[in-house]
Amino acid sequence: MKEFTRPEAVIMSYPLRSLGNPDDFLFLDIETTGLTPETAQIYLIGALSHTEDTGWTLRQWFADSLSSEEEILRAFFSFASSFKTLVHYNGDGFDLPFLMRCAAQYGIPHPFEGMNSLDLYRAARPYRKVFGTGRINQKSMELFLGLSRADRFSGGELISVYQNYLNAGGTALLQQLLLHNEEDVTGLPVLLSLLSYRDFFLGSFSEEEAEEKNDDGTPSFRIRLKGSCCLPVPVSFQGETFSLEAEEDRLTLILPCFSGELLYFYDNYRDYYCLPEEDRVIHKSVAEFVDRSAKVRATARTAFARKEGIFFRVTGTAPSGLKLFRPSYESRERWSDLESLGQAGENALLLLAEECLVSAGLRES
Repeated sequence: MKEFTRPEAVIMSYPLRSLGNPDDFLFLDIETTGLTPETAQIYLIGALSHTEDTGWTLRQWFADSLSSEEEILRAFFSFASSFKTLVHYNGDGFDLPFLMRCAAQYGIPHPFEGMNSLDLYRAARPYRKVFGTGRINQKSMELFLGLSRADRFSGGELISVYQNYLNAGGTALLQQLLLHNEEDVTGLPVLLSLLSYRDFFLGSFSEEEAEEKNDDGTPSFRIRLKGSCCLPVPVSFQGETFSLEAEEDRLTLILPCFSGELLYFYDNYRDYYCLPEEDRVIHKSVAEFVDRSAKVRATARTAFARKEGIFFRVTGTAPSGLKLFRPSYESRERWSDLESLGQAGENALLLLAEECLVSAGLRES
């Protein structure tokens, strides 16, 4: 086994102290010769840690022979046992299960029981639609955040590099292996800023502005909000019923508009009568003064009022008191307008915006 230790200059792009004492966090990544411990082994473990006295330190345990796996496991487990939280990228799905299954094969204890796990992949996954990166593996998200690498290999490509090292040795091969693991580990503090998207979309908003726009003949309704934290990189999203743009601490929701006539259907249709000759409905309190031959009882399908105007699309659960319009009785589409929004209460706009985020899976209901 070879062990490498050196100080590391870390730029923390997210307030780690908001999560706890930095000295309690251990950033880690492993390199293996395959996907399962039954047919492969761990040949390199990297860990980044902090103390008030020494700052950040990178440690790497390298199996310089096929018989060194147990040795690097014991050395890493001994070191990791003093930490409270493990930070990794998809470690819940790969690194930690692999380490624990290897430990079981050798009959040695691991220190992960009772430790917290912060998987940055799982934290980022709910927001993949706004990142616009397609894949959200570690390298893709590093590029999204503007982090460049000197390493050009994938973990799979390095398996043959490790085999070549076992056969022939050599400093150059060793440096390739160490560099890839080093950049996987030292990239994790940068990837912590992905938590900003969770904080932003799940956080509180305050209303700044709401207005109708007409760009190139296409009407839209825009809601501008101020969030409780800042995003490191602007994002956008184009959905079926709305789109959004988010930059720094500002969120803009763009709802498509319909210009024309829509129908408002009365829930209490039994209280209304239709006047077929006039193509309108009236409340029963007024209908008693109308000749019986000129009126018929309204039904759920016929008890509606027409309205001309510009309407925005409503998704999810509508704010209480918001008047909703539809193109027809059968339609599942729901629309409203600024007049109705103004009559629905002071929090209606924020509730409408939050429901848009919920419908896109960006916020919990």
